[in-house]
Amino acid sequence: MISDQYYFKSERLLYRPFQMEDLQTYVDMCNEESRRRWFYFQEPDCLLTDFWAKEFENNIANWSKKVDLLHSCAGYDLAVVLKETGDLIGNVGLTKFHGPADELKDIEIGYQIGEAYQGKGYGTEAAKAAVKWGFTELRKIGAELKIVGKAEHDNWPSRRVLEKAGFIFVTAEQYVSIYEIIKS
Repeated sequence: MISDQYYFKSERLLYRPFQMEDLQTYVDMCNEESRRRWFYFQEPDCLLTDFWAKEFENNIANWSKKVDLLHSCAGYDLAVVLKETGDLIGNVGLTKFHGPADELKDIEIGYQIGEAYQGKGYGTEAAKAAVKWGFTELRKIGAELKIVGKAEHDNWPSRRVLEKAGFIFVTAEQYVSIYEIIKS
């Protein structure tokens, strides 16, 4: 069931802007134990529908504009859906680090796959597709930046996704391990 509204695709997945119809499924994923374990620091309202409804509105508005990874503070977060069924299974996104565009050295990748779909390689597939797309967008504007990923030291599933997607471990900071990929 391939929708014609996807932004890009990979072997088994489509990547498209979120739609308001995705809201409850996404909120449910945000409340899954596998996510809450690593996002324990988020405020309680980050688990509520009202919070995510505003985020979805911002995301939809962001995608209605021209993609600009260097100047968009909101970043670009995409729904990850199964090509075969159209089911929402997670999200993947690229966000600039905070600061002026002329001081940027890195773009950060983020991803989440719902518990029912973990362990099937979807996270790695989504990360690879987002990196490929991100470097294509950066080349369009002549930017030579790295894409980095962060995972808490003990979050081995997320660290494995980064490694399988081609990221290389760079350093360990106080709370997170930092990985980077320079070219796609």
